[in-house]
Amino acid sequence: MHYSGTTIRPPYEAYSLLLQVTKGCSHNACTFCSIYQGERFSVSPWDEVEADIAEAARIRPDTKRVFLENGDAFCLPAEHLLEIAAKLKKSLPRLREISGYARIQNIATKTDAELKALADAGFMGWNIGIESGMDDVLAFMNKGYDIATAREQLLRLNKAGLPFSLNIIIAAAGPERMVEHAAANAAIVNETQPYLVFVSPLHVDPGTPLEGMRDRGEFVESTLGQYIDEEIDFLRQLEMRDCIFFGTHISNPVGVAGRLPHDKQALIDELLEGKAEFPEYALDSHPSKGREGFITGW
Repeated sequence: MHYSGTTIRPPYEAYSLLLQVTKGCSHNACTFCSIYQGERFSVSPWDEVEADIAEAARIRPDTKRVFLENGDAFCLPAEHLLEIAAKLKKSLPRLREISGYARIQNIATKTDAELKALADAGFMGWNIGIESGMDDVLAFMNKGYDIATAREQLLRLNKAGLPFSLNIIIAAAGPERMVEHAAANAAIVNETQPYLVFVSPLHVDPGTPLEGMRDRGEFVESTLGQYIDEEIDFLRQLEMRDCIFFGTHISNPVGVAGRLPHDKQALIDELLEGKAEFPEYALDSHPSKGREGFITGW
């Protein structure tokens, strides 16, 4: 398989076949992200993609789900994505679903008809790092869109029948705006109804713009206990018809996962119980201070 550069995937894609179709991220400018630093974005040559699909057919012929790598597969034109899907289905007869990372801007490049065609071809579960429901926080994180644009594009995915998951970054507004941030995040999630919500806390990776902002006093990190408080507040306000709540990344101070609305109170109770481990909200136990191997999940 032709894997190059930084290859990551959401934790819940652990058993998916990873097929590289792009390298790096076409945006690669988020304030908090260090994943693709120094990597130039490029599209994988078609002969490499074909060779990898052929290899997958030999070694994993029973594959049911494929996750397209690396960070920005949905930037590919719909025609290219449909060609990949056709080749995958021909080579992997038991394939049911194709997923990958997607940015809000790259949804906007697809017509409604193209989104519907992608859904019909088996694409589902695109992982979208919306991160926050507040415009000033999105600008601070340099996401490149506002919440109105995000809402419009996510509702287009719903209309096309193309399910998606959303990443929410807990504490991205800092400790002074936890209540406001939780409410804004819950509002956009409730309105767009993703099939999965992936939550993880904001922390400072070395070498990111966010590190410099923290060091200059332009951003204040939340403590572990404050992370948990905001996650509880966010969870309490979620009104989901049927959604997986996924908060078991290594960055989550208390790992919880379940299905909403059925497990809502149980998840809140788990977080409240786990919060007892952080009674002093100590900054010296903050995850960005010495937890080796601590990386983001976005």
